[in-house]
Amino acid sequence: PYALFEQGTEAMISMRFVADVLILLLTSSPVAVTCFVPSSTGSARSAPGTNLAMSATDSTSTAANSNPVPNLELPPPIYSDEPGTWAYDTMSRRVDAEILQRTYEENEEEFNSPEFAEALMKFNALRAELQNAAKTKLRHLKDLTEEEAKSDERVREYNEWKTIMGPYVEKGDTWLTAPWLVTEFYAYRRLMECTGYFDKTKPTYMWDPFAKAKKAGLVTSVSSAENVMDKIEALPNTREGAGIAAAFSLWANKMDLSIWPADSENASVDVFEKIL
Repeated sequence: PYALFEQGTEAMISMRFVADVLILLLTSSPVAVTCFVPSSTGSARSAPGTNLAMSATDSTSTAANSNPVPNLELPPPIYSDEPGTWAYDTMSRRVDAEILQRTYEENEEEFNSPEFAEALMKFNALRAELQNAAKTKLRHLKDLTEEEAKSDERVREYNEWKTIMGPYVEKGDTWLTAPWLVTEFYAYRRLMECTGYFDKTKPTYMWDPFAKAKKAGLVTSVSSAENVMDKIEALPNTREGAGIAAAFSLWANKMDLSIWPADSENASVDVFEKIL
């Protein structure tokens, strides 16, 4: 997913892709499905990458085409260096002051235990970078540990990040001057680096700092989810029904953990019941 959404076009791609796939599955109607693949050699303010198109009526992908043409013109990436914009607020304030602060509060006992001492030190260092986002230059992920390097999957993922971050590190971009979606995904990958998520020698191996928020979200959304599923089951197997299903999916995607109030204070409250 990191490479797939390198450029800041996630919303447009998701809307088109989800709607097209649902229509294809439910109606078998001719439809073009577009997938965005970023350029791994582009610079920080370069044009979007390659677009691969596949027709629902032709099982042969145009990936072999040396110059595939997109169905729609992709917008340029979103950047975080313009005060007053949502992207600027996200990377200069919200990721640290709201998301990581809440992450600390929800896991304060763990973070302040002896086993988490190293993780807490790195976590605070990451927060310090984000608190000075306009001046802190991006860096590559730290080298894999000896244990991590034993995994082909980890090596591949590390190299993918090396490719994604390369243009921005070489250019000296900061947390604000690189594309917003790159830096937000990178921030969560850096959080995994802080906790030694992939290092089997660490007591924090595979520890999920968002587990409590996820559990609260599941517990509090049962009745809302049941309500939505009842409506989904009743949708007609038509293009209109597929469009409504796509709208449900896209609307639900707005309810991610970074903005919805699934915290300890709302652990027993269905926060979406009134909305639905």
